[in-house]
Parts: sequence; structure tokens; C-alpha cells
Amino acid sequence: MQRVSRCHKPHEAAIPQLGVSATPTGTMTFDDGDASGQWLSAARVLELDLDRPEWVDLRFEDCDLSGVTARDFVMRRVEFRGTRLRGVAFASGQYDDGLLLDCRTDDLAWRFSRLRNVTFRSCDLANADFYAATFEHVTFGSCNLRNARFHAATVKCLRITDCDLRGVSGALDLKGAVLDVADLPSLAPSLAGEAGIELVD
Repeated sequence: MQRVSRCHKPHEAAIPQLGVSATPTGTMTFDDGDASGQWLSAARVLELDLDRPEWVDLRFEDCDLSGVTARDFVMRRVEFRGTRLRGVAFASGQYDDGLLLDCRTDDLAWRFSRLRNVTFRSCDLANADFYAATFEHVTFGSCNLRNARFHAATVKCLRITDCDLRGVSGALDLKGAVLDVADLPSLAPSLAGEAGIELVD
């Protein structure tokens, strides 16, 4: 039976529910690792080791997250805009209704995590680690995905458009994704290598 993709229609994640009185702040407030209903601007979130955190209705604008590890996390309606994520690892959790826009990353990881209704747009995701991630209504648009890792990924609905896919590993595990034809040349060497095909000039 032929597999029918449901990824051709665009999807948009729900925005954080912050209320009309919300104002930006430069300090993130936690309650035993949990955080909700905050609008962070130019905030620095550094060196956190979190177990089972729940982040809900958060907006990060022009922030810096560095050395943050979150295991068995839950994130809902969390946006990252113009934010730098360095050494940030989200593992074995779920991220629903999320947006990363114009973000720069270094050693960003989403290992063993489920991403649902998440959009990555105009982000530098070079070397990002999506090992054993599940993609359900996820879009990568105009992103640098050079050397990103997708081994053991599960693709339920994944759209990739106008992205740099050179050096991607786990390319064969992207089976089921919808890819722009223009993006195929950057992915082709990885697909050929993993299929045992030798390319020569």
C-alpha cells in the first residue's frame, strides 16, 4: 500500500498564551525547574541541569541559553526568537506547538524526543542532534542543517524546504519526509553514501 504524506499543507504552532498585560523581563523564574507564562527578552539562562521540567507558554526573544540540560521534559507553546542556544540538550521529552525563528545553535540536541507542531525557520542548526526524534507536523524552513544527525528518527509528518542538508547523517531515516526538489542536491551525497553508492566526478 502506497504511503500518503499529510505534510503538504502548512501548519502553524499555537502561540504562547501570555495575556494582554504580559511584559518582557530579563530574568527567568523557576518553580522547581518548571516555568510558565513568561516573556523573556535579552535574558541569560545558564548552566541548568533539569529533571522532568515543564515549560509552558514561554517566549524567548534575543536571549542566550547555554549549558542547559532537560531530561524527560514537557514543553508547550514555547517560542525562541533571535535566541542563541549553546550546549543545550533536550532529551526524552515532548515539545508541542513550538517555534524557533532566526536562532543560532551550537551542539543543540533533541535526542529521543517527540516534536509535534514545531517550526524551525531561518535557524542555524549545524551539527544539531535529532537522534531517535519523532517528527509530527514539523517544518524546517530556510535552515542550515549541515552535519545534522537524524539516525533512528521517526517521521510522521516532516516538511523540509530551502535548507542546506550537506553532510547530514541518518539521511535514510528521513524516509517519509517531504523535501523541496531544490534541496535534493545537498542531501544526495548523504543518501548515496548510506545506500552504499559511490559517487565519482
